[in-house]
Amino acid sequence: MNMHNHICKVSLAAAIGLGLGAAGAHAASVNVPLGGNITGYYQLHQGADILNYFNGGSDSVPNDGTGPSLGIQFSSNATAQLPGNNAATGDGKFENDPSGSNEVVYFGFSNSTAAYVNYAAGFTGFNVNYSYSNNSGVAGEAYLFSGLNGTGSLLGTINLAPATTNIKSCSVGTDAYCTWQSTSLAASSLAESVVFGVPGLTSGGTSTGAPVEDMEFDGLQFTGANPVPLPASVWLMLSGFAGLAGIARRRRPAAV
Repeated sequence: MNMHNHICKVSLAAAIGLGLGAAGAHAASVNVPLGGNITGYYQLHQGADILNYFNGGSDSVPNDGTGPSLGIQFSSNATAQLPGNNAATGDGKFENDPSGSNEVVYFGFSNSTAAYVNYAAGFTGFNVNYSYSNNSGVAGEAYLFSGLNGTGSLLGTINLAPATTNIKSCSVGTDAYCTWQSTSLAASSLAESVVFGVPGLTSGGTSTGAPVEDMEFDGLQFTGANPVPLPASVWLMLSGFAGLAGIARRRRPAAV
């Protein structure tokens, strides 16, 4: 095989690979992959603050390493919870999570800090499973905002009411989160964040208020999502392959 054909084949293979990667990046939905269900990434430790783990950064536990670059960021009061029956806390005592990821999100209570999750590239809809502790409590809400951290315009409100009856019972007596419900909402225009809150959180675009108490969340999914921009290194690689292809064309001997 001459050098020209070899370079062309390498360039074609790279273009196909990058094209498939770009096609994947343009997927209509982006999931928060709790439970380590992405190859090469780990289940987060119990009680870890999620922070930037799904934005190519880290959580509050150094041993969890660096997470996937999905463009997803959580507020500082969002923790990852594993199943357990620790009677001393209300964290991590769940069963029957619909996604089967075996890990959920819990927002610690605060009167001044919003509980939110950002997807900066933008999305038009949001799906989530949720559970109230012992299926009791006041109805909560979640809000879709046009800006990050619950800023900008309010684009939609999701009602998070407890189930009228227990759908599933807990098999472990000290567990509390066993009855799960699913809900979704389409935004009126492109959104960048979801804020979880009780009715005390105002609808005027503020990002402060009390987050939903005594609730855990599972299967968070952004729909109609824009792709996360490709890193500069990928564009540099593309430029390099384009240059190699150009050199190969210039060196090809003229037909006799």
